[in-house]
Amino acid sequence: MKVGIIGCGKIAQVRHIPEYLDCKNIEIGGYYDFNYERANDLAKQFGGKAYKSVDELLNDEDIYAVSVCVANDAHAKMTIKALESGKHVLCEKPMAPTLADCIEMTEVAKRTGNILMIGRNQRYAKAHLKAKELLKSGEIGTVLSFRTTFGHGGPESWSIDSGSNSWFFDKKRAAMGAMADLGVHKTDLIQYLLDDYVVETTGK
Repeated sequence: MKVGIIGCGKIAQVRHIPEYLDCKNIEIGGYYDFNYERANDLAKQFGGKAYKSVDELLNDEDIYAVSVCVANDAHAKMTIKALESGKHVLCEKPMAPTLADCIEMTEVAKRTGNILMIGRNQRYAKAHLKAKELLKSGEIGTVLSFRTTFGHGGPESWSIDSGSNSWFFDKKRAAMGAMADLGVHKTDLIQYLLDDYVVETTGK
């Protein structure tokens, strides 16, 4: 199965591409990035083709599915375009900046019959899988409170364009701060482990 990468920044390079390469039934067929040279360098390194437009990649009938690894404000647009072109989509978290965008993404997936998956990878950590098992069996008992932390060095050290040039510091492109961009992993984890939904929040 051939997959395409849309957005060739850090998350694509350290997570999506290596993990696709580890799957024996998957071949990376193509790459698109607004920086064509970045996409071309990856194609030379790992095989596949660098495309000069996202439409060119999506029009390639050999590409079965795509990873959407672009800035947050473009998640919905790129995902919807990919779904409507007939591709299955793995979209990076956070799903989209607005609830309306998220709803539209899911509705397009249902209408087209294509799979949409959001990259909430914390569900698959071994410790979290064990916690899920213990909670489901009732061994832990009723959960009364849940405390979780998660962090890293920030965009300065993480982004492919380090320092203040990173899109993470652009309010329009990032669309949200650390709580929603990084904290979404833990919000999802709470709901996943407890089989419940957060219905109200407070803050100071």
